Amino acid sequence: MFRDFKGCIAWTDAMKDGQHYVGLIEYQPKCAGAAVQLLWVPAFGSVCESEAETAADNLLRQIRDITIDGDVVYRDGVAL
Repeated sequence: MFRDFKGCIAWTDAMKDGQHYVGLIEYQPKCAGAAVQLLWVPAFGSVCESEAETAADNLLRQIRDITIDGDVVYRDGVAL
């Protein structure tokens, strides 16, 4: 899944972590040379890459905004 925010672009992925998989939300500010940031999304007990990416998709849907400074703001107003 891809989401386009005012200051960043975000996308989901998954990777193997030992015997299980973990979901990933990667995001990058929309400015030249900006580094990609990463949020790990626990997918406890997930033995399938698609399950882990679905967990990341579900969390990305709950994000209202990712600012150019990298602040992640959820729909309920909580910010990381």
